[in-house]
Amino acid sequence: MIESIRKSFAAFSKMPFIFAWGSFMYLFLLGAAFFTAVGLGMAYLIALAVFDQPVSLSSTLSLAVFGIIGLAFVFVSNGLNASLARAYHSAFWREKTSLTAFFAYALRMAPEMFGIMLVRDLIWLIFAGPFIAIFVYFLSDVAFMDILLAMYLLFVTFVIHMVFTPAFISAGAFGADLVSALKHSIAFLKKRHFFFMGLYAVFALVWLLNYVPFLDLVTLFFLYPVMYAAMIIMVEDSIKIERAEK
Repeated sequence: MIESIRKSFAAFSKMPFIFAWGSFMYLFLLGAAFFTAVGLGMAYLIALAVFDQPVSLSSTLSLAVFGIIGLAFVFVSNGLNASLARAYHSAFWREKTSLTAFFAYALRMAPEMFGIMLVRDLIWLIFAGPFIAIFVYFLSDVAFMDILLAMYLLFVTFVIHMVFTPAFISAGAFGADLVSALKHSIAFLKKRHFFFMGLYAVFALVWLLNYVPFLDLVTLFFLYPVMYAAMIIMVEDSIKIERAEK
C-alpha cells in the first residue's frame, strides 16, 4: 500500500500537469455530457409545448424519455471513468493524453464499464434489497432500526464498491473486456485484499473530499490523481494484465 502511494506521488511530483490534465478533461467532458442531457430534456418539453401536448413530468412518456436520457448520461460517464483511469496510468509513464483520445476511448470502453456497473449494482441489490424491504414493511416504526439499516447499507456499499474497483481499473486503465476485468479483479483480491482495503479506504475518503467546496480543488487535481494512480499501480504490480492498444 505505502509503496504504491510512494510510486504514484513520485510520478505526480515530477509531472503534475499531465495528472491534473486528466482530471480537467474528465470534468470538462462530464460537464458537457450533463448539459447535453439537460438540453435534451428541455428539448423534449419544448416539443410537447410546440405540438400542444400536455406537459406532465409524471406521465409514462415523460418518465420513459427522462429515463433514457438518464441512462445515456450514466453510460457516457462510465466511459469517461475509463478514460480517466487510462489517463492517470499514462501520466504515470509520462504520457499525455489528448482530449480527442480521451473522448474516443470513453466511447469505446463505455459498454464494458457500464456492464461492470450493472453487475456491481445487481450484487448490491441482492445484499441490500431484502433488508430494505424488511425495514419498510416490518421495522420502520422500531427505534434505531433506521440507523442500523443505514450503517449496514454503508458497510455493504463500501465492500461491494471496493471489490469491483479492480475490475473498473482493469477495464479502464488497461482496456480489458467485461469478463476479463471481473477475472482480474478476483485474481487481484486473492493476492492483495488486505492491503487494497487500506488503500481503498484512503481513496474513499479522498473521493468524499471532492464534494467539499474549495477543498475539492486540491483533491481533484492532487490527492485524487495520486490515490487513483496508486490503486492502478497496485493492480498492475500484482497481476499480469495485457494492455490493450489505444
